[in-house]
Amino acid sequence: MAENTYLKRAYQLCDQFQTKQLYSEWAESYDETMADFDYQTPRRCVEALQRYCTSPLVRILDVGCGSGISGQALYDGGFSVIDGSDISAEMLDLAANRPEVYQSLKLVSLDNPFDFEIGAYDVITAMGVIADKHAPPAAIAELLSKLEAGGLLIFSLNNHTLENPAYLQACSELCAQGLAEIAEQEEGPHITALEMTSKVIVMKKL
Repeated sequence: MAENTYLKRAYQLCDQFQTKQLYSEWAESYDETMADFDYQTPRRCVEALQRYCTSPLVRILDVGCGSGISGQALYDGGFSVIDGSDISAEMLDLAANRPEVYQSLKLVSLDNPFDFEIGAYDVITAMGVIADKHAPPAAIAELLSKLEAGGLLIFSLNNHTLENPAYLQACSELCAQGLAEIAEQEEGPHITALEMTSKVIVMKKL
């Protein structure tokens, strides 16, 4: 399979500002690229959520929802109360083409990417979002802090990100502080055409 220029750039980013620029440029062809390269992480995140939550009315925030691939996976998995947020207006325009999926969509800034009230959601998902040069390890604690006790944070860390020990260390520290417990963490396919894997983590707020 021919290498995709945008996909290649996604793993060569230097900072969050480059990340925002990339996804704005990539928006028009993003869904086609991810389908061609067999993007599996959204399916795996939804299957993980289904193991811990069966209510279709659970309130979900799809952080970094992009064009809506992740939200579509949630909707197809039986969940119906879904909001999305992203830093790219171009990506959100595409997500808006899935009116059956999202109840609301919010454009957020790099300065305040998690601009929502504590307890507003029962579940926060971040599928393919927390990654080296995309979102720092501190994002895990920031997202967890927006949940009330019993809330679930479901996110993925791809194999490149896992080479940076700070991400899993951030998870360990939250557990050691008694703020959370890891209900599940499973390694599996991420982008199969590139032979990439990801670890899907289900973290429960204590």
